[in-house]
Amino acid sequence: MTALAVRHDVRGRLTPAAPLAPLIWFKAGGRAETLFEPADTDDLAQFLADDPSVPVMALGLGSNLIVRDGGVSGVTVRLGKTFAGVLVDGDRIIAGAGAPGIAVASAARDAGLAGLEFLRGIPGTVGGAVRMNAGAYGREVADCLVAATVVRRDGSVVVLTA
Repeated sequence: MTALAVRHDVRGRLTPAAPLAPLIWFKAGGRAETLFEPADTDDLAQFLADDPSVPVMALGLGSNLIVRDGGVSGVTVRLGKTFAGVLVDGDRIIAGAGAPGIAVASAARDAGLAGLEFLRGIPGTVGGAVRMNAGAYGREVADCLVAATVVRRDGSVVVLTA
């Protein structure tokens, strides 16, 4: 068991030697040395700030990832349901990094908002889509992103505007 797995100062879930295959679309691959599913943004920020030397890998829905059989060292961070909210606010959509793109596209459609239809064709989460500027059907995230609240590796939380 790693030292990370026995921390008691997190509110989320730490799982040592967590199998990643069930979380990946290809259902193959090794284990995460430690899997961390933070309770909320503050939990994630504190965890990241505590030890900047530990390697960190983000895991969304696992649709754009192949994990090697030897696994992943350090911490694999998976954002759970508390990061998957989608809220319609007038003519804007506020979505958590863990929200599936299809959920965002559906919320926009249901609210009569156009422009996010392309997200239906992209498997994965909003966080991954923002990180890689995902696009399909002639549109990309940069076309519609207004701002993103991000947790940096040092644990700082900042709002980046487009």
